[in-house]
Amino acid sequence: MFFVVFLLIKLWKFILICLLFVGRSAVAVTNNKQAYAKKSHIMWPRENQMLNNKVSKAVRLAIAFSAASTAAFSASSVAADENEVEKVERIEVTGSRIKRTDLEGASPVEVITTAQFEEQGRISVADALRSVTSNSFGSFVPSSGSSAQSQSTVSLLGAGSDRTLVLVDGKRVAGSPSLGGSAANLSSIPMAAVERIEILKDGASAIYGSDAIAGVINIILKKDFEGASFDVQFGRPSNEGADTKQMSVSFGVSSEKGNITFVYDHQEQGAIFDKDREYTAASWEDTNGDGLVSIYDETVGVSYYGATILGPDGFVASAKCDELASSVPGFVGVLDQGSLLGGVGGGEVCGYAYANVSANMASTNKDSIMVSSNYNITDDIELYARAMLSRNDSFGRYAPPAAKWNNMAAGNEHNPYDEEVTGYFRWYGIGNRDGLVTDYQQDYMIGLKGIAGDSIDWEFAYHKAKLDYRSVGRYYLSYSGLAYNEKYGIDLGSEEGINNLRSTTYTENQNEMDHYFFGVGFALGELAGGEIQHYFGGEYFDQQFDSQYDAQSEAGLIGGSAGNSAMGERDTTAFFYEISMPFTDNLIVSAALRRDDYSDFGSVTNPSVKLEYRPTDDILLRASYSEGFRAPSLDELLAATSFSATSATDYVACEAQGISASECKSRQFDNLIQSNDELGPEESEYINAGIVYSGIENFAVKLDYFSLEVENVISSITVQSLINAEVGGQLDDLMAKYPGVKLERDENGAVLGDVITRSENGAYMSRKGLDLNLEYKLETGFGDFTFGNTTTYLLESAGDVYFSGPSQDFIGMPGTPDWRSQFNINYSMDNLSVAWTTDLISSVYEDQYLDLGDGNPENFRYKGENHDPTYVTHNINIKYYTESFGTFTLGARNLFDKGVVKDDDGFWNDDTLYYAGHIGREVFAGYSISF
Repeated sequence: MFFVVFLLIKLWKFILICLLFVGRSAVAVTNNKQAYAKKSHIMWPRENQMLNNKVSKAVRLAIAFSAASTAAFSASSVAADENEVEKVERIEVTGSRIKRTDLEGASPVEVITTAQFEEQGRISVADALRSVTSNSFGSFVPSSGSSAQSQSTVSLLGAGSDRTLVLVDGKRVAGSPSLGGSAANLSSIPMAAVERIEILKDGASAIYGSDAIAGVINIILKKDFEGASFDVQFGRPSNEGADTKQMSVSFGVSSEKGNITFVYDHQEQGAIFDKDREYTAASWEDTNGDGLVSIYDETVGVSYYGATILGPDGFVASAKCDELASSVPGFVGVLDQGSLLGGVGGGEVCGYAYANVSANMASTNKDSIMVSSNYNITDDIELYARAMLSRNDSFGRYAPPAAKWNNMAAGNEHNPYDEEVTGYFRWYGIGNRDGLVTDYQQDYMIGLKGIAGDSIDWEFAYHKAKLDYRSVGRYYLSYSGLAYNEKYGIDLGSEEGINNLRSTTYTENQNEMDHYFFGVGFALGELAGGEIQHYFGGEYFDQQFDSQYDAQSEAGLIGGSAGNSAMGERDTTAFFYEISMPFTDNLIVSAALRRDDYSDFGSVTNPSVKLEYRPTDDILLRASYSEGFRAPSLDELLAATSFSATSATDYVACEAQGISASECKSRQFDNLIQSNDELGPEESEYINAGIVYSGIENFAVKLDYFSLEVENVISSITVQSLINAEVGGQLDDLMAKYPGVKLERDENGAVLGDVITRSENGAYMSRKGLDLNLEYKLETGFGDFTFGNTTTYLLESAGDVYFSGPSQDFIGMPGTPDWRSQFNINYSMDNLSVAWTTDLISSVYEDQYLDLGDGNPENFRYKGENHDPTYVTHNINIKYYTESFGTFTLGARNLFDKGVVKDDDGFWNDDTLYYAGHIGREVFAGYSISF
């Protein structure tokens, strides 16, 4: 709350200045909507284009598609003089900067209002976008133990969050510094400030530049809000953890000259600990009855980083392992090595149950403020400004540091050998590691827009964003402190010894963006269908990325943590042009071209061509072709080498031990990840073709086919890629082609040292499928019903089996469903409304393995085992409206307490797709009131 007070003080001067702009005359606050509708606002008239017919089509579509109707009627209005029906305000729809009267165009745009997301039980922007069907494979959620633990993203068509462009009011959102500056953090956007979200399901690099490969999310904020409102909601899941609290306050004042809108939004969600879910809690059991518990495949949440020694005879448990198991919580005793560390098994390890203390979902505590203002300088010129500030505090917990004990002396009580060895230890005396993360975001925009004559509209804007990510890690191991204790004979378990071992880590990442924009729209020339519309503009971006780690972590003197500092800067200059040509009243062809010049890797030019044809008033046929690109992020280009414990399935080690590929389990590898300053842009092609039909009263249907292909994909040559290439005899060729990557084994087949990976251009990706949207409205004597369905069906989701290897369609594999669907049923009568939402995710395989076939690497394919059923969850939201006492809400998310999807070993399969199941049934209650 101190942060909120601080922000309010900082913003007070800004509000006062805006109030002066609104007018020195008394500003009256009114709820009279009729009076407000008559106030003077800038209009964007166009003449002589037979608008009556087009507007009627737009209205029919708006009525049929309830998802778009609110946005349509708030954003588009008839001119003040009701007799001048030829003059209609044009609106800008995501996917084009040319304003238009039609809500449906050549590119499919799904429009969902905040009210509709609330009816579905979504309380944040991240929750709202996580649930849309085009977020095909799920997206990142706040995860304890991740370097991005406070972040939330969206990934249209499962193509990756860095291939989905996020805009706010049509302007690019700066990338999160903890995500390398490549993807937007949705957690930073206050839900209470959002009016609607437009989802463009088409490529749009010819309009917006980099990242608009799989689509665009455009978050439209509230403007011209009048009055005041207060909202509060509390949620409690049936399972432990993830409790939610939400509160927001909004107010706005208007005059004939303009408006000021203020929004404050607060949201909290608790952490989920591994021990509080049976499928993530630590367990160990002799499932095959051989008298041994194999840490490799008979444990969950147990690590060999307990008290394990690597000596001349391989791995052995410390002589004190049983003593630790009986006296120190977390130690589970001696376990069979199995094939955990590669090579031939048979050794022993001393296990530690880290999942008894760790959290898997981080807690979040967010405060956000948005202030927007507009002021009509003249009848034709408007000044607008916006400030959006947010802070998100996140907490994650991990087990005590797991770190090597190098050069353990021969006389050490854990060392059974007469020589120095390496220990793999859990430094339990230091305490549990706590990760405290704070995200700050400052986002400011100021601009002018207006009209000149009857056919020119223009805009100039400056946009400044500064994002800070700060992470404090408590209770890590100091190798310097360990060396000091050993040198001076200080007992490691004593208070002095533990204090010497403890260290605090600190990371600060920053991404700063300066954005300048100008654009001019005008009519020039005329065809049979009306005037030819043009739009020309330019943008300039300056981005500075900085990632700083504490000196001890950089020097490699911290156990249980790793990281290195990096920094970089780039600027981008872009120019773009659009044209819309109405060849007839029913046929419009549009085209766009954009060139982006980057200061680091060079230039990219992207075109697009679109067609929309209306054979009747009730049918729209559309098609589009666009080329796109994604620029390599500064993090991918310049980041210092970092360490990760990466999971992969070692088919080579399994084959050596006679374990089939289908029975081979994944394990963790020590992995050094390198950047690559020679990366170039990804290149994509997007084709869309569809039909919109609204010929039946109160019913409409949209069906679109899409095809996305991405080449020169920037992808890490992962540990798994190296292993798969090794199985096919291609590893040496791969390492020769891409110097720097490395995977080596000893004579027993165990992996030696760190596996070194890096990013390269050269991978392939494709998505092909169908988007279906159905809407129907039914009015009866006992209430009104609205029925809706949105389905995204993937016909293909292809990628490389290993980097630059053969391509395969991965549809149906774990985490890769071929379709997602959402059904909405809304009922309203008098003061009561009930909304029922059903989310469905198609069946997928529980497990996958690499089928080696005839041994020819060109025929390697992943195969799935054991189908999971279709995943279904339900939400219900009941609202009761009163005239004087506000609105009362009661509902439940995941009403029937659907659980998560598990593999055949009982492991949790996916925390992004089945997020609702991990939380469990959540009952919520809310209250809101407006003045």
